[in-house]
Amino acid sequence: ADIASDLVPFARSVSLSVKKMGLYLPRQFPTGPNDMMHSYLGRCLLSQMNYEDFIGYLDTMMPDYMQAYRASGLLPDMANNNAVHVNEKIIPNVAAGLIKVKPLAERFTGEGAIEFVDASQEKYDVIITCTGYEMPDYSFIQGFDRTQLYEHFFWTEDPSLAVINPPVDTAGFGAAFPYFDIISQWVMNVFSGKTSLPEKEAMRKWCAEHMASLHVKRFYDSWLETIRIGLLSGLLPDPARDFSRYWNIISSMVKPAYLATPPAFPEHGMMDSLFDFRIARIRILSGLGNDALGYLLKKGDITDAEYRAALEIDPRQSISVHLPYSQTYL
Repeated sequence: ADIASDLVPFARSVSLSVKKMGLYLPRQFPTGPNDMMHSYLGRCLLSQMNYEDFIGYLDTMMPDYMQAYRASGLLPDMANNNAVHVNEKIIPNVAAGLIKVKPLAERFTGEGAIEFVDASQEKYDVIITCTGYEMPDYSFIQGFDRTQLYEHFFWTEDPSLAVINPPVDTAGFGAAFPYFDIISQWVMNVFSGKTSLPEKEAMRKWCAEHMASLHVKRFYDSWLETIRIGLLSGLLPDPARDFSRYWNIISSMVKPAYLATPPAFPEHGMMDSLFDFRIARIRILSGLGNDALGYLLKKGDITDAEYRAALEIDPRQSISVHLPYSQTYL
């Protein structure tokens, strides 16, 4: 979509052949940059929001853009709310007839045309192929098995080898810098001996459960994975011991510096007002258990009202401190 849009001012015509058109939203919202719309927690809650309600919110926030989106015929009937492609040009260009969207290309014909999966054919002066990434080739590492990467990063047989890369079986979305920052810190701490990994058998068990189906594409939210990995590696404050610092990170916008030094007060995203963070806070607290709640109350990290409210929450309504989300790629 980026390349097709950039070609519009220079080409007589532009076609875009894609297998699947995702959810495209502009780089700049009326209230600020796209990347400043959510906190980590806001993004978690957005992932649970009904898709139609999310589209309705966008209709209210950006009526002209959403009108053009519908005119383009590309607005998905269903999508992961968090799986946003940031591009402010593609939808207006398609709506204006400047880019023609074609289905997946099937083959080149003997006459030099491209045949698409709908059996239509077109001839082009220039074809640019953007086919994505292949599985990394690690054949130069003797004895290496990609299915034995604990948490997708550490080689179970020799954890002095780490791969700092998103999992190969995912469609990744979200801010990359905090994600790679937290992984890099984890790797450095393991290599320096500051942090220990689980025993080899435990890592092998994890790999057996999570690395057996690398051919199945799943949705991967690198914002929320930053929190999960940060807690797993011990790089983020333990919410059972230091809930205030943990809370100030997850309820703030995604800024790498906050992972090392949490803000004194939450810096909410511009769309966080969609959700009731007061209730979300209680739902997270409720999953910590009675002992942790008692400790946090005694420490002064939570109020007596929050303590009592957390004890009354139905366990099925608790939110894990890891901020879980569905990895089904719609």
